[in-house]
Amino acid sequence: MNQTEVLSAPAADTVTETLAECRAATVPALRTVVEALHPRLARISAYHLGWCRPDGTPADGHAGKMLRAALAMLAARAFGASTASAVPGAVAAELVHNFSLLHDDLMDADELRRGRSTAWVVFGRGPAVLAGDALLSQALRVVTEVRGTAGQPATEVMTSAVDAIIQGQAADLELDGLPVDDVDTDDYLTACAKTSGLLGGCLEVGAVLAHAPAPAARMLRSAAWDLGVAWQIADDIESLWGDPAASGKDSYGDLRSGKRTYPVIAALRSETAAGSRLAARLSATETPAEDELAALAGLVEEAGGRAAAERAARRYLDRALHSLSRAGGESGAVDILTALFRHVLARHERWITRVPTAPATKGAAR
Repeated sequence: MNQTEVLSAPAADTVTETLAECRAATVPALRTVVEALHPRLARISAYHLGWCRPDGTPADGHAGKMLRAALAMLAARAFGASTASAVPGAVAAELVHNFSLLHDDLMDADELRRGRSTAWVVFGRGPAVLAGDALLSQALRVVTEVRGTAGQPATEVMTSAVDAIIQGQAADLELDGLPVDDVDTDDYLTACAKTSGLLGGCLEVGAVLAHAPAPAARMLRSAAWDLGVAWQIADDIESLWGDPAASGKDSYGDLRSGKRTYPVIAALRSETAAGSRLAARLSATETPAEDELAALAGLVEEAGGRAAAERAARRYLDRALHSLSRAGGESGAVDILTALFRHVLARHERWITRVPTAPATKGAAR
């Protein structure tokens, strides 16, 4: 069985317990940071995190699984650091993540997140942007205040992660405006920095806070980068062919909005008749009608876009797991990190564990 094998029940239980433990260690410090913001920005941030309702009264929600906090903590544990010493990295990672979400919701005009109206819908565009800015500022402050020799490198890691996110988001906005005959999978991989940049920063900052050897920290960052690419590609596949009830996404939402996802790009570059028909339709100025979307998804699959994306997602996940195995560190913590990597893509596993399919033609994307 290859490295994308399905998680066993005990491994899944361990991941669930680990996520809960890391969340419990991170949330108190995260709350302290948020509550110290300007009162209006604190309310917006707390609402976005699921802690309160629009009027500020407490809510039962929480800030998701806090996967990024767990990545930072587990990387630190792998090199002998305590949970307490990893908390600044975990908090900074979650603050950066939520800064990016506040801005992304506005840029993408998303009106719902986790089943609730997004912050910009409730509080307005300007206040939501400012709340995101405040979270970013506090993220960098948290790591600059780390005592000892780890403070400066931890700050450098998180600053680099933020830069990667911004560069990736800029590339993503540019990607969707490229003509169909110009777009390539290399353009897509550049845009993946918006996801991979922070995941890499999470593992690297944990390693830095644990004073791990520099090669190990770089290897962890590389592993997380490939994980982010696999995650993004698998999410693209699910957005076209997945069950909306399971994914929480609109059917064909990416096609409707004209996004250049990996399956679409692979189909456009396939040199197939189906790819040519797809290119002709996507080059038209009119937005695809609702009754066209299923047919367009069919063209993507006929042109080999789905198969190419499945192979790519599987390849990047296997690369991520291989790099993780080479990073070193305490075996127990690395085993849990490995399980967590697989957990990230558990919902997408049907897209990355299928038997490899041959390309539609010699021109299909690799």
